[in-house]
Amino acid sequence: MSLRQVWRRNREEARLRRQLRSTLRRAGIAEPTDMLEVCERLSAIWPVPIVAAPFDLPAHGPFGLTIRYAPEPRDEAIYILYQRVATPLHQQHVVAHELGHVLGGHPLEPVNDLSEIDPNGSTGTLRRTSYNSRVEREAETIATVLLGRAAAQDGVTLPSNDARDHRLRRVLGDKVEWL
Repeated sequence: MSLRQVWRRNREEARLRRQLRSTLRRAGIAEPTDMLEVCERLSAIWPVPIVAAPFDLPAHGPFGLTIRYAPEPRDEAIYILYQRVATPLHQQHVVAHELGHVLGGHPLEPVNDLSEIDPNGSTGTLRRTSYNSRVEREAETIATVLLGRAAAQDGVTLPSNDARDHRLRRVLGDKVEWL
C-alpha cells in the first residue's frame, strides 16, 4: 500500500469517527453502552426503527445479518439478527459490526417477506467475504469505535468523592476516553 493510500484511508477513518460521534451525540449516547441499547437509542433519531434480536442462524452460516424489512413503506424497519448461540461478547461485536453497515449508509435491498431471507445467500442482506472491500472496512471501523473504549471501561471502578483519591487517579491513573 502506498503512502498516499494510507493517508486517504486514515483521512476516511477520521471522517467516519467524526460522523459517528455526531450521530451518537444526537442519540444521547455519551458513554460506552450495550449494543442493544445503542440500537434502541439510534431508533429514536433514525428514519426507521433499528431492532437487534437473536436468531437461529446455521452454525456454518454468518454470525449476523442486517435486513431492511419493508412489507409496507410505513412499516419499514432494519433488523439486525445475530447468532443466538454465540457468546455475549461475540454478539456485541456482531451487532456493532452490523450497526456499522447501518450507520455507514450501506445499501440493503428491501425484503417484503421474511421467507425471502436466506441466511446462506444474499437476498436482502450484506454478505461479508473479506475486509478488503470499503464497505466491510467501514463497518468494522465503526464497530471498533463503538466497542473499543467500552472494553477499557469494564475494569474501571466509580470514583469516590474523596478529593485525595480523585487527585491520585488524575495524576497516576490511565486516561480512559471513549471515542
